[in-house]
Amino acid sequence: MTLNRMLGHAFLFAAIATGSALAVTPAVAANCSAAERHEADRWLWLNQRDKAESLAQNLPWGVPAPSDAASQRELVQRDYVIGYDADLKVPLWTAERVTGSELGKVGRSDCFRKDVRLKSADASTPSDYSEPIFDQGHVTPSADMTMSKLAVHNSFIMSNMTPQYCQFNRGVWQILEEIVRRWAVQFGTIYVTSGSIFDRDGNGVRDPDDSALRMTSKNGKSRVAIPSSFYKIVAVEDADGTLETLSVLLANDQTDLDRTEAVAYLGQHVTTLSHIEQLSGLDLFPDAPAGMIEHPTLWPFSGDPPRSLARGAQCASTAGAVSP
Repeated sequence: MTLNRMLGHAFLFAAIATGSALAVTPAVAANCSAAERHEADRWLWLNQRDKAESLAQNLPWGVPAPSDAASQRELVQRDYVIGYDADLKVPLWTAERVTGSELGKVGRSDCFRKDVRLKSADASTPSDYSEPIFDQGHVTPSADMTMSKLAVHNSFIMSNMTPQYCQFNRGVWQILEEIVRRWAVQFGTIYVTSGSIFDRDGNGVRDPDDSALRMTSKNGKSRVAIPSSFYKIVAVEDADGTLETLSVLLANDQTDLDRTEAVAYLGQHVTTLSHIEQLSGLDLFPDAPAGMIEHPTLWPFSGDPPRSLARGAQCASTAGAVSP
């Protein structure tokens, strides 16, 4: 079924839905055990054949070309891929194939830990986030990985984390993530590229790494850079091979909106792939086919607008707090 026909069905479904039609965000969290962490770490090590298979699965239009190869690493796991910057200690991009029928098979299980594939000097750790303002914010969300417990656990490696304001992480970003999963159910399979932008001075190009603001942990260290914005690009391939994309760019700030207002805010921040590539300094779809269609508005989705999780006491306590 073509994207346009799928969207037509989504409009109809949204019009008749009386509640959230898709339960694709597990709500109950537990902590992984030491044995589960060990098994998940072992599962991160892939041979060359498995790496090639993952790259082909999650990045069918090519691996993003890095702007600074000296500090960037491709971290390839079975279910998604990370473009990690060892200087900034955050992902510049992640890429995943999301299949709607695979979502929701297991629940959330928190498993925050250092990425064992990185040297200590290059890796962020949970202790870097021991400070009062920022969440350990996923770039590839754990709820996208609910096809298996191992996939969920390996969404919690710190190489997939970024400093995100509480209101952003649990608010508009989380709402966008939920909408993307609804699209995965509606369309069957989608491809999602998410990442960090560093343009604190607002001049439209990536800032030098040495000018990035960094969190200061309770241990006095300032290792992890704070992105100024985040992006998410959703791609759908039609039956005739046409590639259709939708790009959203959001400031990493304390904007605190819920439901309909949040969806309207997301719609106001639809942008173009070329704009994100200019800001990031990356060629994100190097092998994109000719005739790619970019959508200027949010695609419709089924069910009621998702609910913000940012109205709790912890987010309230950080209101007005600013990064260093």
